[in-house]
Amino acid sequence: MPDEESFVEIDKEKIWRVISNLVVNAIKFSPRGACINVSVTRNGKRTIITVSDQGIGIPENIRMQVFDMFTEAKRPGTSGEKSFGLGLFISRQIVQAHKGRLWFESAENKGTNFYIELQCVA
Repeated sequence: MPDEESFVEIDKEKIWRVISNLVVNAIKFSPRGACINVSVTRNGKRTIITVSDQGIGIPENIRMQVFDMFTEAKRPGTSGEKSFGLGLFISRQIVQAHKGRLWFESAENKGTNFYIELQCVA
């Protein structure tokens, strides 16, 4: 339970689409039985939603491309799931339309953390 409430103005369905995409990706690129964590924190006037996995990580050579439309950085999931290369592009567009930002930190074979930062209104 957070220590203080955060209020952000969002299009609930669109932000849910972003969070859903990040969670699905975390599952897709993690081994069976791995933990996927979603957390919400407040940092001053910003709310940060974090989706963390213990998956295969994003290789250094494709990190700059993962948010590109129809990226060539797509890879099959750990169970052979297909990637289309649009999800992170669309997610970033949605977050930016909310005057927020979307970024990640990743370590190969250790996992990835995706962060959604949104401005609090109260």
